[in-house]
Amino acid sequence: MTAKKVNIYKHFETPKEPGSHYRLLCLTGENKGNAYFLVDSRIILGRSEKADITLKDLKASREHAEITKVDGSFIVTDLGSQNGIMVNDLKVKQHTLKNGDKLIIGSTVFKFGIVNIEEIKVLKKEAAPAKKNSSEKEKKKIKPLHIVIGGILVLLLTLDDEKPSPQNEKTKSGSYKLKEVSNEFEDALRKRKYSQDKDLQDKLKVIFQRGLREFREENYFRAIKEFNLALVLSPNDGQAQFYLQKTKDALDKKIKSFEVNAKRDEDSLHFSKAIVSYCSIVRLLHNYPEDERYKDALKSLKALEEKLGMEENEISCVQK
Repeated sequence: MTAKKVNIYKHFETPKEPGSHYRLLCLTGENKGNAYFLVDSRIILGRSEKADITLKDLKASREHAEITKVDGSFIVTDLGSQNGIMVNDLKVKQHTLKNGDKLIIGSTVFKFGIVNIEEIKVLKKEAAPAKKNSSEKEKKKIKPLHIVIGGILVLLLTLDDEKPSPQNEKTKSGSYKLKEVSNEFEDALRKRKYSQDKDLQDKLKVIFQRGLREFREENYFRAIKEFNLALVLSPNDGQAQFYLQKTKDALDKKIKSFEVNAKRDEDSLHFSKAIVSYCSIVRLLHNYPEDERYKDALKSLKALEEKLGMEENEISCVQK
């Protein structure tokens, strides 16, 4: 990664140079809190160490996606990755990023934003007016009496204006605020919050429907992906947490049943059936090679190859 393509800051840090800066803020994973400011016209995101933004995410491909600058806009494109990319809650192949968009790659979530840095202008100190000499002071005449009286009247009118009107309410600090303006502002805030909450609930409803459909079809990893997305949008959502745990339990139960069947068939010398059960585990977990159950299934298949006099890797569970 080079500074010429991406400048990395922590969450609340920003560049000092004035102007508009384009940022990807990482919201999840090991890179959480990193702010990637895009300073080149083409940025590669992926698991590879040679990527401009390296993702420490097993669900990410080595070169997963690219972001290119075209006519002042940044466009994200899927580079043929296995798990694809999502913007907000939609899976896309290509998308023009807008301020506030959430880019999801595997389990990693970025927020795209525009940071505007204003130029600080230093005002020159005005030259102090020249002191008047004694001769000018002597030329001053005493103000007429009617000017002094006029000043007193203006002062009295000003003090009268500072009295609170019946429509105003005195605060603890001693200042006054208009009741009508305050109420309108609070009403606007309540309406805005209601609108935001409703929009979030509508998005969660769509995600739950997709997740539950995948759950019913026993596509447990796809269901887990949907419920994790729901938790990204609403971290403390109890319904999403319940569905996620229920899906993980169902997945564990299914893998356990394959393990039991494989051991039973192997002990009964029904080796072909045992191979089918072990292969079912391999196919289910082939995107998660670090899972111990995946490693155990491969070891068992290798042992069966030796026991049956097969060549190494003759048993192929996943089509390449």
